[in-house]
Amino acid sequence: MYGNQKNIVIGTAGHVDHGKTALVKVLTGIDTDRLKEEKERGMTIEPGFAYLKLPSGRIVSVVDVPGHERFIKNMLRGISGVDVALMVIAADDGVMPQTREHLDILKLLNIGYGLIVISKIDLVDKEILLLAKEEIRNLVKGTFLEEAPIIPFSALTGEGAEEIIQTIDHLVDQVVEKNQGGIFRLPIDRVFTMVGYGTVVTGTIASGKIKKGDTIEIYPIEKTAVVRNIQIHNLWVNEAFAGQRVGLNLPNLKLEEIDRGMVISEPKGLVPTHLFNAKFQYLNSNSIPLTNRMRMKFYSGTTEVIGRMVLIEKERLLPGETCYVQFRLEKKISPLPYDRYIVRTLSPIVTIGGGIILEINPKKHSPLHPIATDYLKMLENRDSYETIEALIRKERYTLGITDLAKRLGLSLEEIEKGCEILSKENRILWIGDGFLVHIDSIEQLKKEILERLREFHEKNPDLKDVSQEEIRSRISHHLDPSLFEETLRKLKEEGKIEIQKGRMKLAGFQQTLSDKQKTIYNEFDRLCRASGFRPLPLDILNRVRNDYGEKVVEGVLKLMINEGRLIRLKNHRLIHSESIEEIKTILKQHIERNGKIALGEAMEVIGIGRTQAQPIFEYLDAIRFTIRVGDYRVLYKNVAREDHSTVKYF
Repeated sequence: MYGNQKNIVIGTAGHVDHGKTALVKVLTGIDTDRLKEEKERGMTIEPGFAYLKLPSGRIVSVVDVPGHERFIKNMLRGISGVDVALMVIAADDGVMPQTREHLDILKLLNIGYGLIVISKIDLVDKEILLLAKEEIRNLVKGTFLEEAPIIPFSALTGEGAEEIIQTIDHLVDQVVEKNQGGIFRLPIDRVFTMVGYGTVVTGTIASGKIKKGDTIEIYPIEKTAVVRNIQIHNLWVNEAFAGQRVGLNLPNLKLEEIDRGMVISEPKGLVPTHLFNAKFQYLNSNSIPLTNRMRMKFYSGTTEVIGRMVLIEKERLLPGETCYVQFRLEKKISPLPYDRYIVRTLSPIVTIGGGIILEINPKKHSPLHPIATDYLKMLENRDSYETIEALIRKERYTLGITDLAKRLGLSLEEIEKGCEILSKENRILWIGDGFLVHIDSIEQLKKEILERLREFHEKNPDLKDVSQEEIRSRISHHLDPSLFEETLRKLKEEGKIEIQKGRMKLAGFQQTLSDKQKTIYNEFDRLCRASGFRPLPLDILNRVRNDYGEKVVEGVLKLMINEGRLIRLKNHRLIHSESIEEIKTILKQHIERNGKIALGEAMEVIGIGRTQAQPIFEYLDAIRFTIRVGDYRVLYKNVAREDHSTVKYF
């Protein structure tokens, strides 16, 4: 029933005691003042909810919000998610302070459809009614309500009710529905318990859809739950869509864990943050300039939080002006780009402006790290392809497609479509599983790699190459290995670097050794060859160090080890790589004949003692030539073919 119709929310607005609740009761038959205090005081304190069946057969949700200035924060929570505004102005009072403030809020929230109801017409004569209409037309001039119908209404006689219902039905035809294909989001406006069901939350679905049995996450506390039941307008349903007011039964969550203002979404779907950039409009009705870094109250959806507003590229803002700002909130919230928000002062509490969120979780703005306003302008224009490319370019390295969707407030389908076009145009590259990088970042990374290689060669002319990992770590420990490998591949294809066995150098680079270094090099090569299968004794190594100096000797040893000519064992003794290759051949033949070899057997086969054989076997285990199984060694490649879970390693 509900999945096949347009899902629209109607919201009242207007000054206290102007007849909003009475209007809703006449239209729907439902009294939205449910609290005892509301009945006693004759005013709405909390948003009330009803539903209205239209002549077309469609059913729309109705939100009745409080009008008293003390409860504007509750009005803001209720008006979140409204598609059509029902501005109510009493004929006997005319335009009042909260009439103006509510209209400002509706404009800032970018509500595009509405009608105006002049209530309590039974209390005035025709002349007063005409004056009220004229005052209202002057009020709404230049706003979305400028051409809106103005319908006189009496809750006492019911006059005008039928025309209001017909007008709402006509407006519903014009409203563009919320995005049902986007990420599911439900700003929570009520939390309570029901006997036999447990915790229930209510709200208007901002985007996406939800089904019974779906797993959801509560933000910003990041707790998960399963939706047991869904209710719309007192009816149980299996799923609900964007634009519908719903109640979700979350029995495995405690009432005290959830607060109004939190948001329900898909697991890992949102980013809790206290920092974001936005476009801000300072209302004309303000009397003084707005100063930088002002503390204020921030409202978005059903969320209310205190924070500070930092102006970008300005030190003060005049009434009627707009600028980009950075919000730094005292508590984390979980918004998405293009969410609307309202700002109110702390004392006195008045609405001073609002706007649209553009960038989630950015870097902190400061004179040393200014925010690029051209990037914010592009985000404001909402060109999805250009925005996707700009955010990928802004990242120094890779950006995950899921993170990209969160930060731009777009669905994965929209992101994938945009990335496919950008990839075909060779503006971005896919790296690994679901990660993206801009081609400009690849080019910059190429320059950094070549620069680090030049620096290495200049400082180490005696070393012919360097490990890839050392160069990667010199650039950044956060550099994605897949991106690094892809960039190295491109540099190798371009003939700018040479790579062999995980080591690299600039193309054409030749190491240069001094006469002293060449002498030490040849001496170690001769000594280690002469030692054969026996690692070089430490006293011989120390003698060479004493003869030539420890620093220069260690430099040559590092070169020979990096080249793979010498191998330094775990006990710091040296052995020639050719000797290791011979040992590997002897052991391989023995193991292939006998299936395994013990340390004692190896000592006899190779002809060395235990203290010499043990570190050699540890090295062979480390390079995965052999592996220890109990008291024996076997060839690693043979064990790798078996089920390792049946092998006991020591």
